[in-house]
Amino acid sequence: MTYKRLMKKKSSEHSDDKPILFHIQREEALEIHHSSIGTVGKLFSGEGIEAVWVKKQSEEIDPDWFSQPMVDPILVAQGKLMMEFERTDLMPCMLAPGDLVLLPPETRCRAYRWPREVKEATVFLAVYTVK
Repeated sequence: MTYKRLMKKKSSEHSDDKPILFHIQREEALEIHHSSIGTVGKLFSGEGIEAVWVKKQSEEIDPDWFSQPMVDPILVAQGKLMMEFERTDLMPCMLAPGDLVLLPPETRCRAYRWPREVKEATVFLAVYTVK
């Protein structure tokens, strides 16, 4: 069943006991937001958590650091992702498809497509708590 069919069902007859299918590499999501540092597709928001996919392609490297108050799992689905950390005792790491990193709470970092000259997008899934 395709995303569009599932979304049609969701809007008219969806209940919490039926799965919703998203094809992340086709950029399917409930909402999509574009910025100079990447594209974010919201997959789920509720019960204190949010799940998103993030696409990095020809993006600027964010000069700021981000962090979450709880553990932040990040799973790379496509391409390679370079992660840098504000803490000098943590070495940068490069993640490939299938790699999952569990960032401890308040770990300030930034992530971007690697190597920078490749044309292929990097896509990763992140799940974090929301208030």
